[in-house]
Parts: sequence; structure tokens; C-alpha cells
Amino acid sequence: MKINRFRIFTGLIVLLLCLTNTPLFAQNNEGKVTTIVIDPGHGGKDPGTTFGKTYEKNIVLSVALKLGKLIKSNFSDVKVVYTRTTDKYVTLGEREQLANRLKADLFLSIHIDASPNKSAKGSSTFVMGIDKSAKNLDVTMRENDVISYEDDYTAKYEGYIPGSTESLIIFTLMQYANTDQSMLFASIIQKHYNKNTPMQDRGAKQAPFLVLWKTTMPSVLTEVAFLSNAEDRKFITSQSGQDRSARSLFNAFSEYKANIEGTLTPLQIGNDSPIAEPVRVTPKQNDSKNNRVEFRVQISSSPVKISVNSSKFKTYKGKVTEYKSVRMYKYSVGKCSSYNEVLKLQKAVRRDVKDAFVTAYVDGQQTTIAKARALIE
Repeated sequence: MKINRFRIFTGLIVLLLCLTNTPLFAQNNEGKVTTIVIDPGHGGKDPGTTFGKTYEKNIVLSVALKLGKLIKSNFSDVKVVYTRTTDKYVTLGEREQLANRLKADLFLSIHIDASPNKSAKGSSTFVMGIDKSAKNLDVTMRENDVISYEDDYTAKYEGYIPGSTESLIIFTLMQYANTDQSMLFASIIQKHYNKNTPMQDRGAKQAPFLVLWKTTMPSVLTEVAFLSNAEDRKFITSQSGQDRSARSLFNAFSEYKANIEGTLTPLQIGNDSPIAEPVRVTPKQNDSKNNRVEFRVQISSSPVKISVNSSKFKTYKGKVTEYKSVRMYKYSVGKCSSYNEVLKLQKAVRRDVKDAFVTAYVDGQQTTIAKARALIE
């Protein structure tokens, strides 16, 4: 009955979002990714999911520290901050507050999944949002219910009640400002899991996780494997499996950073390489000379369609271009043929929309900035 109620209300949430004061423009992106907060889930008195004497909190801490080491070793311009580096209990609110206080460019929360169904396996990555099918309800509620370890959690989380489907519905009324970039990072993570680990790809999804609720930067929660599944457990409890998972997350971070910054050659690390030794991968060149490349400056995104003549666009009323992705409507200005040209436009647009950022399209389809630049350069 709870799940049916959840399905009914998800349709209403989209309408409610249009009536709330949810910020129209993204809060993040200065065109650089220089600070990442890595969040090993659970810790201390909160073990997370368990199997015998194997605790999620220990596995994710190991993966997180390995990932941070890789980033520090290979990106001198990136500051790595952990929400914990030891077996310490940290509240969900403290995790997101740390990221916000640092004005981080990216937040990554690392977890291990579990299910009563022992055949359930694989990796998945989530962004804050609406799960329209309600199939992610169980994992969301399990991860959120760790707040019951905290004193006065109802006041801290503005009325959230552990185990309550109705509370989940309320907490989907969140900022959508960073959904596009969060989903981009989530999709890239899944791609690298699929490429570098034996984990089944369960996809990039939306779900209302409290740890992502108030972050003001692109944020994801990744479930690396299922501790309840024998195959997954054998992989993720081994040093090799944790190394490969960390490398996958590093490669995903590197690709995301390259995409945001327009770098042509993202740094990638192979599974056969020592964890601190990078290997440069040169992107394959596209021989087609007929692809039409456009750079635009995105100023807004929305889960529902907005008229291009809406007053919400203020200065850019009637001047925006709409692009429909799988989950979002994206609104941009300008159609530039060169990267330098769009950077100048971005600077001008940021006088009105301080968080406007560059996007790229080839033949009308959105692509990475790096791929678009490779085609014209």
C-alpha cells in the first residue's frame, strides 16, 4: 500500500515543484573541478549492511581512501576532502554541511548495497530526485534510516520519519539545480564500473537520499556491489576488487572533470597498473568532417517543460533554446561554433546568471565538451 501511494504522489510532486521556490539556475560550476568531497558511508556505531563480521563501513572506507590517493597522486590541482578517514560515526547532515562549507565542486558518497533477494547483484549510482517506479524505495529507506542513530533527528531533518513513505515524498521537493551534472557523473561512473569490474550494471537513477538532500554541488551516491550476493561479496571484500572499484571511480572522476573543463585527454588508469601509476589514454579521433558542432551556455534545467517565452528566463525570455534529455528539459542561450567564442559568451551570461555553464552539441545531440572540441580541433 505504501508503494502504491508513493507512485500516486510522484506525479503530484512534479506539479508541486513548479509552485515552489526551487531555484531556477544551478548553484554550481565555475568551469573547474578542484575540490571533491569523498564520503565513505556509515561508520562507528553505524556498520551499514553486514554479512557475518563483514561490515559495509569498512569496505567503503577502504575504497574511498584508495580513490582519494589516486586523485591526489594524479591531479595536483584537486583538493580531496573525506567526511571520515577512520571508523567514526558522522551524521548525514554533517557530511553535506562539510561539502557546502568547502564550496566543493563534487560530492561522492560510497556505499555497498544489500537485499533479501540473494540473487540481486551489481552496481548502481543515484542522484537526488524522484523514483517514478518506486523500485528504489527499499534501498533509499535503508540508507536514510541511519538518522535514527542521531539525537533529535526529526528536528534536524525537518520532520523526516524513518520508515515512512510519506516522508520520502516530502523530501523529493528538493533543488533540481544540479541534476544534469549529477546525472552526468552518475552515468560516467556506471560506464566505468561496467568497463573495469564484473559488476552487473544496474544503471544511473534518481532517488531521495537524505545525504544528497541539501548539497549545493553535483552529488551522487554510488552502491558499488551487493554484500548479500555471493559473487559480489567475493569481489568487493577482496583487495583486488576494492582496487578495481577505486580505479573505476577515479576514471569516472577524471572523465567528468575533463568534460566540465573541456580537457581533450582525460587521465585513465588500467586494472593491471599499480594504483598510483597513471596511464594516459588518447581519445579516438573522429574522421567525419561533416558533424555540426555547437557550443551553448546552459542557464536552466527543469523536470517539466517551460515556455521559452516564460518570464522565469528574465533577460533571456524568448532567447533560449530548449533541449529534451531523457529526464530533463534544458535551456541554453547562444549557438557558438568555437570553444573560445562560447567562453566569451559564458562570461557575459554570468553577469545575469552566475552559475551558467558551457554545453556542447553535435548534430543537435548533446555530447561532451571534449568530444566536441576534438571534432573541430
